[in-house]
Amino acid sequence: MFLRLVVAVATLFAGIPAAGIVGIAASPRVGTSVVATTAVSTPGSTSSSSAAPDKPTITDRDVVVPPVDPAGDAVATPGGLTVQSTDDRIVTDERGGKGRVESAVVETGAFQTLGLTWPTGTAVTGLGAQVRTRVDGVWSGWQPLTSEDSGPDAGTAEGAHARSGTDPVWVGNADAVQLSFAASAGGGPAGLKLSLVSSPATPAATAVPSSSSTSGTPSIANAAYVTSATTSSTAPTTTTALTAAAPHVITRAEWGAAPQACTPDVASRLVGAVVHHTADSNAYSTVAQAEQQIRNDQAYHINTLGWCDIGYNFLVDKWGNIYEGRANSMVQPVVGAHAGGFNTGTVGIAMLGTYSTVVPSAATQESVAEVIAWRLSQYGVNPSGTMSYTTGGGSDKYAAGTTVTLPVVTGHRDVYLTACPGNAGYSTLPGVRARATALAYSVPMVKALYHDMLQRGVDPSGLQTWTAQLNSGVAPSALADALAHSQEYVQRRVIDAYQEILHRAPDPTGFASWTGWIMSGSLRVEDLRGQLIASDEYYQSAGGTDETYVAQLYRDILHREAAPSEIAGWVTTLRTVGRPIASFGVWRSLESAQLRVNEIYQVFLDRAADPSGIATWSPYWQAHSEDALRGMIVGSDEYRARSIRLF
Repeated sequence: MFLRLVVAVATLFAGIPAAGIVGIAASPRVGTSVVATTAVSTPGSTSSSSAAPDKPTITDRDVVVPPVDPAGDAVATPGGLTVQSTDDRIVTDERGGKGRVESAVVETGAFQTLGLTWPTGTAVTGLGAQVRTRVDGVWSGWQPLTSEDSGPDAGTAEGAHARSGTDPVWVGNADAVQLSFAASAGGGPAGLKLSLVSSPATPAATAVPSSSSTSGTPSIANAAYVTSATTSSTAPTTTTALTAAAPHVITRAEWGAAPQACTPDVASRLVGAVVHHTADSNAYSTVAQAEQQIRNDQAYHINTLGWCDIGYNFLVDKWGNIYEGRANSMVQPVVGAHAGGFNTGTVGIAMLGTYSTVVPSAATQESVAEVIAWRLSQYGVNPSGTMSYTTGGGSDKYAAGTTVTLPVVTGHRDVYLTACPGNAGYSTLPGVRARATALAYSVPMVKALYHDMLQRGVDPSGLQTWTAQLNSGVAPSALADALAHSQEYVQRRVIDAYQEILHRAPDPTGFASWTGWIMSGSLRVEDLRGQLIASDEYYQSAGGTDETYVAQLYRDILHREAAPSEIAGWVTTLRTVGRPIASFGVWRSLESAQLRVNEIYQVFLDRAADPSGIATWSPYWQAHSEDALRGMIVGSDEYRARSIRLF
């Protein structure tokens, strides 16, 4: 039956002046300018910039949810004030099934995205909002309108202007809508609005003004964090940027973004990534529709929710196309509005669609991993690591000031009470982490170590095996040690030592003997040169006298001429203790150690050791071994950066 339309304003909206809800004309709000999109190939479709239709528009409609008495009628009110259903207001004054109230069918004209909003701080528990829409004469089923689970961080300038609401819902090209709510004695809250967003299938061919987010002083206000990807303070470090390959990104100009409404904060760095789904329909079938969804979501976020820009830093569609979200997210750690309390220092990446039961495509997963690898590698962050994050603004899951240990690549549900990115989407995160790590770190590292230590490219089997090992958390030093103790590496080092000290290739007997000694652990590979300089062959090639031998020893090991006093001192020692002690003493001296450290820096870092590195690592080489020093270097950010740069 129909509910009586006799509802007191005072009862419906306690404490709200009647003028605040009566006679409000809902005029369409026009979004800011948009620009042309480029054609992007996808299965069966392309987007076109040939047309130049109108700009995106948002129409707000006030929504009234009357209180209902136990008999199912609207509550009679003192004064008999009547709420009139007008073209500008949607009143849910019809009885629905199972304790619900519904609006009449509202003819709206064309729109594609909708959302329900209310003043921030309004209690909406039990509202039970649902919607259905008409597309091409066919009504959809009822679907829930869930509260927006993203938003700016509390306490920020962006958050101060935000309005609360549901996620934007893309419904296709609809022309009518109907709303439903749970019936209750209290009715709905004051200030409910339905926002209908409409934008062209392709954006107008205009230019996007330069973003204001590049001006002013970047600020960071409400997060502190430490990431496990940081390197030991004893390892060689550098300011070299650590960057995985940049994937192809459809820019804001290409998908038709509106300018930002305000300037988001910029963090000092990125420490992690939060993966989302937009909870929109998966029914989009062309890139044009995907871009339309993104434009509509941006318009909803800016004009309806009051944010500076679209909440996400990047979005990825079902075909794996990557879209730039917030302006400058490709070059700066722009603070998004994607995970309230955890926005600062994280890159928000949203998969376009709903992935509660539908698993994101392989292409989508790959592109998400590529964005993560690219952006996090610029800050030396291992996608397979963990981060210790202290939230300044807090979320509905963690109070402000709480420190949480999280995976570097985390799902929205890990930081907020939400189902995002859906059960099926969340299930893909282990694979996304592994792939991002491989792209940002493991594959280049394996290739670099094979190049540096074996002087060849890595074979497919070795690449697969060691990439998996590094992805699972095995340290790069373990791979370096394995290569250092391989027969291939040891034999190469034996050949190199013979060429450098004796200026010839090793004879079969010497080659087999020295290789065996080193591989058994009886001799360190770097000390072979110290053994060869004690040989009779080297002594004779140096001139056959103690004086000429010491002089040649200094040239070959220390790369300088020996002073007369040094020659005299070593000749005395040599004649007293024996040649092996003298040669080993020169080889293992601090001066020799400094040269050996330089050699290792040249091999693994393509540069000479800095004074600090010389002072730190020369005694280390003397006391430990080449293996230990090499392990520290290959575990450094600088070596990782070089690996990515080269491979």
